[in-house]
Amino acid sequence: MRLLILLVTFLGLTANAKNIEIIKKQTTKGLEVLMIPAKKVPLVTICLAVRAGGMTERASTNGLTHLWEHMFFKGNKAIPSKEGFARRIRQLGISYNGDTSAEKVRYYFTLPSENLEDGLEFMSNAIAHPLLKTDELEKERIVVLDEYDRSESSPHFMYYNLNRVLRYGEKEYLRSPLGHRFLIEKATKKQLMQIKHEVMVPKNSSIIIGGDFEPSSALKLVEKHFKKWDNPKNWKPFQYEKPANIKSNHSYTMLNPLITEPSVRIAFNGPTTKDNPQDTYAADALISLLNHSSSKFNKKFITSGFALGAGLSYHTQKHSGELTVYGSTQPEKMKKLKKALYDEIKLWSNKNYFSQEILDDVKRQLIVNHKMETDVPSEFTLTFAFWWAVGGLDYYNSYIPNLQKITLEQVAAFAKKWFQNQPHHESIILSPSAAKKAGLSDTSKPLVKKHLQAFLFPKGKSPAKGAKK
Repeated sequence: MRLLILLVTFLGLTANAKNIEIIKKQTTKGLEVLMIPAKKVPLVTICLAVRAGGMTERASTNGLTHLWEHMFFKGNKAIPSKEGFARRIRQLGISYNGDTSAEKVRYYFTLPSENLEDGLEFMSNAIAHPLLKTDELEKERIVVLDEYDRSESSPHFMYYNLNRVLRYGEKEYLRSPLGHRFLIEKATKKQLMQIKHEVMVPKNSSIIIGGDFEPSSALKLVEKHFKKWDNPKNWKPFQYEKPANIKSNHSYTMLNPLITEPSVRIAFNGPTTKDNPQDTYAADALISLLNHSSSKFNKKFITSGFALGAGLSYHTQKHSGELTVYGSTQPEKMKKLKKALYDEIKLWSNKNYFSQEILDDVKRQLIVNHKMETDVPSEFTLTFAFWWAVGGLDYYNSYIPNLQKITLEQVAAFAKKWFQNQPHHESIILSPSAAKKAGLSDTSKPLVKKHLQAFLFPKGKSPAKGAKK
C-alpha cells in the first residue's frame, strides 16, 4: 500500500530546524495508521483514537461512551480477567490511560520500544473482542459514578450544566461526555455493545504510533494484529446531529456560597473545522493577541489589576463552536467589569486595536510553542490524536502555515463576524455575600427548576416522570 508522507513545516525557524514526519497508511479494514518516528528514547506510544464521544450519543445513552472507555481496560477474549489484564500491563512495562470528550475517544499505552508488537497485540485484543463481564461492569460503574460525584461536588457543576443546556437546548447531551447519573446507574452491556458497533470500528478509528520504532515494521505489525478487528456488516458512518446555535440573548446570575471568585461568562457562537475552518485560525490568533503582555486588553484588565482574570476561550471542534469571553474580579467591580468586557469586544473589529509588532511576536511564539509540543513524542502522539479527530490531517498539516498568514485585517473581520451584534448568553456566578456587595440577586432558580431536573434527583433514584432527560 502506498505511503503518504506529510511534513509540517515550521515557518520562521532557523534553517537547522527539523520537520516532523508523519507517515500515513490505511489497512484493509479501513483503519488509519499514522506513524511519528522519533528516536529520542527507547519508548513508543500507541494511541487508538476514535471519532466518538458525546457527539455520537443519544439522550438515552449520554455518558455511556465514557463508561465504555473504562471497560476497554478490562477482560477480553484473549485475556479474560481484569487481573490477567493488569498482569500483562506489568509484564510489558505499560503506562496506560484513556479519555473521552465530546468529539474524541483516546486509549493509549506508552511502553519500551522492544515491546511494540506485544503492545499492538494487547491493544487489538482489547478493542476487537471485549467481554464486558457483568461483575467488571458493576465495578467500573462505581468508579465512573465516583468521577461523577467529584464533578458534582464542584460549586460550578450546576452553573456549567445550566450554561450548556441554555446554549444547546434539547441536544445539550451532544456536548456532555460526563452524561447523567441515572443513565450510568442503569447502563447495560447491550447498550455498550451498541456503541461499539456504531462507532468503535476500524473505519472510524486510527492507530497513532509515536517514538522509537521502524515505520515499515510497525505497519506490518498493525496489519497482522488488527486484522481480527472487523467492521460490522453494512456499517455506515454515524449520522451526527447538529447542536443548536445561540439564537437570542439570555442572561442570569447564580449564587453559590462556595464560590470564592465572582466571574462572568459571555458565550457566542463560534467556528468549526467542518464549516468555518479558516475562522478557527483567526480565533486562535485573537486569543494569543489578547493574552499578549503588551496588548491593550492585557494592560486594561490584567496588568492594571482591574480583573483577577480575563480573556477569550475557544476549543477547536468539528461539529460545534463556542467563543466565550470571561472575566473575574472583586464583587464591587463586577458590574463595571461586565460593561468593560462588552465595550472592549466592540473594539476588536478595529484593525488598529492590535499592532503589527504584537501580531508578529504572537506568530513567533505560536511556532515556538508548536515546536516544543512536538518535541516530546509520547505527549505529541496524544495531541495529534485530538487533531486527527476534530480536524483531520489536512487541517493539522496546514495549521501553522495558516496561522502565519493571518493579518490584522482578518482578525478584525473575524471579530466583526462573530461578535458584533451577535446573539449571546451571559452568566454570572458568585457567593451570596459577594452578590450583596455587587448589587446582584439570584435569577437562576427558575431556569434550574425548568432545565436541570435530571441533575436534581437523589442518588440512586431516577428523575420524576416527565422530567427532562
